[in-house]
Amino acid sequence: MKRTNMTKKCKRILPFLFFSFLLLGLILIPASSSDAATLKVKLNGKTSYYKKTQSIVKYQNKTITKSTRKGLTINGTRMVPYKDVFQKGLKVKTTYQSSKKRLTFSRNGVKVTLTVGSKNAYVNGKKYRLHTAPVSIRYVKKKTSAILVPAKFLCQHLGFQYKASKSTITITKQFMYSYQGKDAKTTQFGNYFTYNDKNNKLASMPIFKLSGAMYVPAEEVLNKIMGLNYKYYEDTQTLEVENTATNKKVKLVLNEPSININNISSNNNTPMYIVTRKDTKKDILCIPAKKVLTALGYSYKWDKKKILISAHDLVYFDWVGDSKKATDSNINYITNAKATYNPSIDCISFEIKGTKTEIMDQVTVSRNGKVISISIPKTSKYLLEQFSFTKFVSSIEKFEVIEDGNDSITINIACFGESDFAYSSLDGILTINIMGEYVGNYALKFSKPTGTTINSIKNEDLYQSKMFKIIIPGNHIDFYNQNPIAINSNVITSVNTELSNGNTVISVTTSKLQGYKIYEKSDSFVVSVGDPRSIYKNIVVLDAGHGGYDSGATNKGTKEKDLNHKIIYTLMKNYFSSNAPDTKVYWTRTSDVFITLAKRASFASTVGADIFVSLHMNSASSSSANGTEVYYSTNNNSSSFSGVTSKAIATLFKNNLVTRLGTSNRGVKTAGYYVTKHNTVPAVLIELGFLSGSKDYYSLTNSAFQANSAKVIYDTINEIFATYPTGR
Repeated sequence: MKRTNMTKKCKRILPFLFFSFLLLGLILIPASSSDAATLKVKLNGKTSYYKKTQSIVKYQNKTITKSTRKGLTINGTRMVPYKDVFQKGLKVKTTYQSSKKRLTFSRNGVKVTLTVGSKNAYVNGKKYRLHTAPVSIRYVKKKTSAILVPAKFLCQHLGFQYKASKSTITITKQFMYSYQGKDAKTTQFGNYFTYNDKNNKLASMPIFKLSGAMYVPAEEVLNKIMGLNYKYYEDTQTLEVENTATNKKVKLVLNEPSININNISSNNNTPMYIVTRKDTKKDILCIPAKKVLTALGYSYKWDKKKILISAHDLVYFDWVGDSKKATDSNINYITNAKATYNPSIDCISFEIKGTKTEIMDQVTVSRNGKVISISIPKTSKYLLEQFSFTKFVSSIEKFEVIEDGNDSITINIACFGESDFAYSSLDGILTINIMGEYVGNYALKFSKPTGTTINSIKNEDLYQSKMFKIIIPGNHIDFYNQNPIAINSNVITSVNTELSNGNTVISVTTSKLQGYKIYEKSDSFVVSVGDPRSIYKNIVVLDAGHGGYDSGATNKGTKEKDLNHKIIYTLMKNYFSSNAPDTKVYWTRTSDVFITLAKRASFASTVGADIFVSLHMNSASSSSANGTEVYYSTNNNSSSFSGVTSKAIATLFKNNLVTRLGTSNRGVKTAGYYVTKHNTVPAVLIELGFLSGSKDYYSLTNSAFQANSAKVIYDTINEIFATYPTGR
């Protein structure tokens, strides 16, 4: 009987327990939890298992939750430990009354009150109803406890931006303010204003976004930081600011949509306001930064990522000499010197004006360590009274003029580092640009004209003259006069820009033979220059046999030298015309000139080649001799990169040419030809066919056959380097 009653009692209790645990599971163990580790927690004296994703909290790109106390999702609400997140991480003033289980959060004049176990919340006395009440929880295995609070609710009322994604809650600080009786807030604000490259921390008001524009505290920025003449008239609510260096005077009236610049009024959709900070309750006069600073003659730069405004003086000095003293027509008088900041290319520009253009065109500019020297040749005199300037605040330390007493002038520009520079001379005015941004490993950097891409520009390597050209479609001469090319290489001796056949041609001369590659960046092109083996992965020398007075074989007026040149140069050069090729080709000759065999062979060493390929046409006394044969020298057949040999290369060429061109196979042969025997790299000589042959003559003089031959040679070169990598 007792056993029966006990059984009935158990049957009544079990459904209740099952329902209780099921309810707890609905709260703590959602179904979609396969990707999360099980967490053992103790809630209201009961231990349960939590399987849903555990949240971390990031603030200002820093994780502020502890690995032992991550946030949990309860009843669909993201709950986080209040101490770790709000008190320590976000620096919100927080108190906890354990007797009443009451939490109080205070920030910027806002007071939020929560109670553990209660869904009632109060914001400055106003009652709100929470979806999930704050809860005290124990992380059992971690042996730590926390009070979890609703993250989103608190962020919304305390002035933080809240965003949840998967296992991460991202909290962003907001600046809360009011103007014209309206409350506002923004996440775009910063505490620093940069003037002439010096960071200044703002005390009265941060930089902040208002109605799409960035605002700054007027008096602190314009008067205390920039040192301008500043007057604010309370009675008329008018601000007057003057920049004597640029002769700019700006007038603004509070809340008025207009701006007056040198007594000329224009519309201004970003008025001047008095703004009240929510945290300090202080009223600060604020101005639209870009509108006012540019009106006063300063550069303006907004860095959205850093939330930073940078302003810069546009004029350092502008010295003018007494032109009446320029009495001798044979002397080049320096009459003007000017230093300005050019924000479009982030550089300091110097303009030195002389009276004789022919002498100013002979000026040389060089760099020795951190000093850039300008040498103005005889006969020159300096008419200005100022000889030095040291008030630069960016990349330059000192500008100094030195007269040597021998009618020559040297101007030294001492930089804080090895800054880039560019220069040009036009109509007696020498312009030197000292770049604020170091170009790095690039030897040249030039701005990109609108609509120009890397695919639209061409290059021409005049390596025999130690020069290369960059060809840009269209006339951009004025563009490059305004945006000079930056030079960052001592091996570059000159850079000239000219218009040729409707294209802009940039000619670069180097002190020694150099390799180069041209790359495209977002707003510019950059060129790396260096020893060919440091620039290119693979290097080939292609040799068009014979040339000049040496015609080679002839038949019916056709000369071997012309066929060799057409196939291996004219038809092949476009295959290797990329702006940044992996495989670089140098030709022993690019025109009809005679070159000795010794110079052809030694050229491979000059350019640091990996292989050498010479093209010839055969000849015999009988017209029945036809076919292709490839030669190498046993004296130059040692193993090179990846084990490749001259014989291996000769075999590849022979197989490909015979198979794809359909010529007769005369095999791979050895001979003591000078260019293969005396070479420093694996070398082969191709006898493509017999110019004297009854069959081959018609093939060799056929344009389609010639084009196919060029393609097979090109493809075989690629196959060689694919099979035998150089390792560079």
